[in-house]
Amino acid sequence: MLKPYVHLMRRPGARAFFVAGIVGRMPISMIGLGIVILIARETDSYGLAGAVSGVAVVAGALTGPIQGRLVDRFGQRLLLLVGTVLCTIALAGLLLAVRADAPTWVMYAVSFVAGGTRPQVGSFVRARWTHLLGRGRALQTAFALEAVGDEVVFIVGPVLVTALATQVSPYAALASAGVLGLGGGIWLAALRASDPPGRGRSDGREKAPLPWLSLLLLSIIGLGLGATLGSAEVVTVAFTAEEGQPGMSGVVLAVWALGSLLAGLWYGSVHWRAPVERRLLIGTIALAITLAPLPWVGNIVALGAVLFGAGLTIAPTLVAVTACVEEWVPPQRLTEAITWTVTGLLLGVAPGNAAAGHAVDIWGASTAYWVPVTIGISCALIASVSVTFARPRTRFAHN
Repeated sequence: MLKPYVHLMRRPGARAFFVAGIVGRMPISMIGLGIVILIARETDSYGLAGAVSGVAVVAGALTGPIQGRLVDRFGQRLLLLVGTVLCTIALAGLLLAVRADAPTWVMYAVSFVAGGTRPQVGSFVRARWTHLLGRGRALQTAFALEAVGDEVVFIVGPVLVTALATQVSPYAALASAGVLGLGGGIWLAALRASDPPGRGRSDGREKAPLPWLSLLLLSIIGLGLGATLGSAEVVTVAFTAEEGQPGMSGVVLAVWALGSLLAGLWYGSVHWRAPVERRLLIGTIALAITLAPLPWVGNIVALGAVLFGAGLTIAPTLVAVTACVEEWVPPQRLTEAITWTVTGLLLGVAPGNAAAGHAVDIWGASTAYWVPVTIGISCALIASVSVTFARPRTRFAHN
């Protein structure tokens, strides 16, 4: 199962930008959870915590496509350097605002800046794989490897955040996210050999049309997936706190991500014959089914078991989304197209966070699990209806 990944790591420069990309992506799994823990601890409001966390996610979603277009035109280096520095400064501002009990709007403002300036490292690394490998089966394996890398981030990040929050300070937990993001971003920017060359201002290929209807479909599905995952994360933090073991939230979320990691490794080692649209549809339905038992779990062990099963569906579904993009869009606009789907995913996380936080405040954690379950079912229904009608006629790659 691991042989295809060993071959990938032997490609020139691949190991370096893969590892740098993982470090640079650590804030993805740390900032939102770190904000939730910090603000909930300081204000005793999961609603406010989820909302401030959601603002950062929305900001990242709004700026993502802009980042993608700039990177496709000018390359990644400058944006990585500027973005990581600004994001780190904004996170420091958020820490100061919470510490000083600043007005709520100040927290929202600095959270927006932090989320909006954070580079879309995952999209950038996937573009580097495309530049290195071209299109075909090896690239699909690379995308699966990146999904595994995402899950490594989501295993390590929550455990690190909760450990620092409980053993040191919630301020140290959020600060560590900024430090890792800064280090990873600078490291990736320094790897100039693997940076796909920008088109420059005079290149007319930016006029190559994107299949907007198809991208809209993928973004809507991504929005549903993001809302499902984001809401489940917030409710899980509240559930472990209600059970008297707040430090277990990171462990449970890591178990969730472990299931996705294992599924991603398996998925990338298989030579799939089924169309990517069918794989995407099956993934959304499987996620909805595996999340369904959440409102009935009675303890942390049962919660971990259910989330592990749900995790087995996450990486294959997300890889299928990226594979659809890779097949459906012209190569010179790949980074921009990927950031559009990431935008959908991130835009979903924000309302998912906020809805789950308010549901916890009103009904408690167990009942609040109906939020991710309901959203997951809706996402599967949308995928079932929409996938058939939005496939573009032109394809740029085949598995």
